[in-house]
Amino acid sequence: MSIAATSPVLPESQAASALEAKAKAKAPPKPSPEILDAARKFEAIFVRQLLSSLEKTTQMGGEKGTQGSVYGSMVVSSMADSISAAGGLGLGELVAQAMMQAEKHT
Repeated sequence: MSIAATSPVLPESQAASALEAKAKAKAPPKPSPEILDAARKFEAIFVRQLLSSLEKTTQMGGEKGTQGSVYGSMVVSSMADSISAAGGLGLGELVAQAMMQAEKHT
């Protein structure tokens, strides 16, 4: 008479650790701080370009002329930086992943 092999029952903490290890193994590697910084800066520039058309079609500066133009461009720049710092459009993360892939192939 033989006893069939059964899989051992793991305590919850070991099971959770095993799941975390599997998830980490499948997760893509995290980009370096330099790559993340470059990707965020790229996203901020991109958002700034998108918002600059908003500045041209509205009176964000409040006044017409040089003063309004300068203030409007400052508003656009500040908004772009804030949007990017808050997570942006998600473009920064995609750019960082693409940069990592390009780095692997060089």
